[in-house]
Amino acid sequence: MPKLSIGVPVFNGQQFLPELLDSLLAQTFGDFEIVICDNASSDQTSGICCEYERRDSRIRYIRNSRNLGAIANFNRVFELSTAPLFKWAAHDDLHHTTYLETCVGLLERNPEVVLAHTATAFIGEKSEILQFDQETGSFFDPGTGRRYWPDIPSIGDHPVAISRFWQVLTRARWGTHMFGVVRREILQRTSLLPNFVGSDRAMLAELALLGRFRCANERLFLKRFHPNVSAALDLKELRGFLSTDGKRYSRRLRQIQAYFGAPIGKPIGIMSKLACLLLVAAHSAKITVQSLGQGDPRMAAHGYGWQGVLTAGERRKPHD
Repeated sequence: MPKLSIGVPVFNGQQFLPELLDSLLAQTFGDFEIVICDNASSDQTSGICCEYERRDSRIRYIRNSRNLGAIANFNRVFELSTAPLFKWAAHDDLHHTTYLETCVGLLERNPEVVLAHTATAFIGEKSEILQFDQETGSFFDPGTGRRYWPDIPSIGDHPVAISRFWQVLTRARWGTHMFGVVRREILQRTSLLPNFVGSDRAMLAELALLGRFRCANERLFLKRFHPNVSAALDLKELRGFLSTDGKRYSRRLRQIQAYFGAPIGKPIGIMSKLACLLLVAAHSAKITVQSLGQGDPRMAAHGYGWQGVLTAGERRKPHD
């Protein structure tokens, strides 16, 4: 059994998938398997996966008979994995060659740590690293004029569980920590990704109650922005992308239920659990007030470079 499983959920990822796989296969740490779960893609994704599977025995390719939606596919690729350590990898992101070695090393040296990651840099469609402004701590995209503030590496790295929970609740705006390396036995004690927009933070909140996160300060994780990124979808489109069941639901209600349920079954005292509930109530009230008049509730989280919804004309189909 390999030490690490890397789960790659993908749908119509032909444009960026080869570059992701190349960045993983070039890692200085090589004791891993790559499990690709293709969500019934209609482009050349299947052929790309089969070719990489033929070239490297560490790659295992599974194709769903139908599109399950992104959230179900993310959860399924974890269930198909086998190793004691696990990492999700989005098909359009990249990793420096020492990323896995750095994260696995952090976990091996720190048994109390449940998730290891690194600092994040933002890249564009052609894999160019966006300009970093040292004064503001933001990345600048000269093509669009937008600035992006990454999640700080110290999120979740506090000895007190309630403080870690609060850090995730209020500061994990991009949710990039979910792409770190996690101890499998710990991730199994969460609900994985629940079905609503922004569920990555709910899962991270559960993980934060189970142990500490630790991030290296080097920017070894590269998050990509491009016209088809999910962040460019409006809420209706994003719901259809995340889930194909067609059910209507209140995002805010599901979000509150997930956060209120996070302390259940976690190794913290009753007073700590009550404190978590109070924190969720206070934060939910604040976000509700902020979101009034905004339209898209995601706009309530100010100051981190939300790029906004692209119009249909600005986006391109995945196979363009």
